[in-house]
Amino acid sequence: MSSNRRIATFVFSALAFGFTFLANAQGEEYWVYFGTSTDKPTEEMKEAGIPQSEGIYVGRFDSETGRTRDVSLALKAKSSGYLATTPSKGDRLWFVGSLDGTDGWANAYSCAIDSETGRLSVLNGMSTTGQGVCHTSVRDDARYLTAANYSSGDFTVFSLDSNGGIEKVTAKYEGNGNGPNKRRQSQPYGHSSYFVETDGVQRVFMSDLGSDRIYIARLDEATGALTPDPVVDHLAPPAGSGPRHLAFGVDAKGRQLVFSIDELSSTVSAFRVNFNAKAGETPAERLGTWTTIEEKYREKLTDEESLVDGKEYLYGNKTAAIEVVELPNGKRVLYASNRGQNSVVVFDADQIFAGKEGADLPILQRISTNGRFPRFFMVDPSRNWLLVSNKKSGTVYAYKIDQETGLLTLSADEPTKLAWVIGGAFAPVGK
Repeated sequence: MSSNRRIATFVFSALAFGFTFLANAQGEEYWVYFGTSTDKPTEEMKEAGIPQSEGIYVGRFDSETGRTRDVSLALKAKSSGYLATTPSKGDRLWFVGSLDGTDGWANAYSCAIDSETGRLSVLNGMSTTGQGVCHTSVRDDARYLTAANYSSGDFTVFSLDSNGGIEKVTAKYEGNGNGPNKRRQSQPYGHSSYFVETDGVQRVFMSDLGSDRIYIARLDEATGALTPDPVVDHLAPPAGSGPRHLAFGVDAKGRQLVFSIDELSSTVSAFRVNFNAKAGETPAERLGTWTTIEEKYREKLTDEESLVDGKEYLYGNKTAAIEVVELPNGKRVLYASNRGQNSVVVFDADQIFAGKEGADLPILQRISTNGRFPRFFMVDPSRNWLLVSNKKSGTVYAYKIDQETGLLTLSADEPTKLAWVIGGAFAPVGK
């Protein structure tokens, strides 16, 4: 298989949000998992009869109808944060957080999936040796796991054994610097990290909200060590952007594409990287930065949560999630979510993927999430549905993806009701 084909397969396996299980069959059922915080329910949740969450929940998801049914507790955990799965080891799930609140609040755990019931059992866990872990992703072949530590501003790589258990910490990558937003960027803040293969070389891309940098490091296949990439060691969104999560692709000329959802500026930034650049060629460039909110609100833009929840909520906004999807007809669309304006924005990414100079990223659609503070979304394995969790409303809605245009239509079904959903993942159901 060519390196570009491997990259494309990796990209469209739903990396950005900490989950991946790739399939294209219609009407298949999958286990869908939701990681939650166990904070007390909001008044809105109480009025809707949504109880306090207890950990990771599982339900049966039908990729033909978009329905999630029979939701129940899969594993009791104090904080389950982001989750990760991979097609190469479909009976395993990894998550970051805390089991009981006494384990340091910054750990990575490996779990076995009961394919008949969806229930989880912990295989083992290990400290990230950082603080405030907030994101995880697993390499497609289940050999390595990575975690982003928000509060300590660093990133951890773990090796995994043949059973999917966590072996040891193989690398720590320290963020450095700060940004112009004194309240949010006084130090490095590690927000997400991902494994990406380009031209046969394994790299880890890491978003640092605090320094406005996306670090790029090479991964030593034998040891799991990280070293700054000698060609491009970081990408730089505009100052004060606060890069949060990433999505990836490869353009028509085989060059690496990186898309960043920028939390503080409510924007999406796109980069093109050529790790094989010849003398005189530019190895990396920012293709542009595009707004996720209407310009009329940008003058008073703030990410203060008091405004997000108040009467002036349209002036309070923080972006959250990002994902690139290739449709059956080859069209690429990019999804991005807003917390505050409570919307998902659909961008047309065809020009960028075509390698067009001066490419634009036009908006195709802006659609309400029907709740408050959409913290997370994920595309199902069939790529027919997008599930959006409204963290502060306790609802997860399903949106049908038009297979020709990528536009979204809200399902007529009732939402899944769970308090404080933070992340999610899919896994196969046992036959």
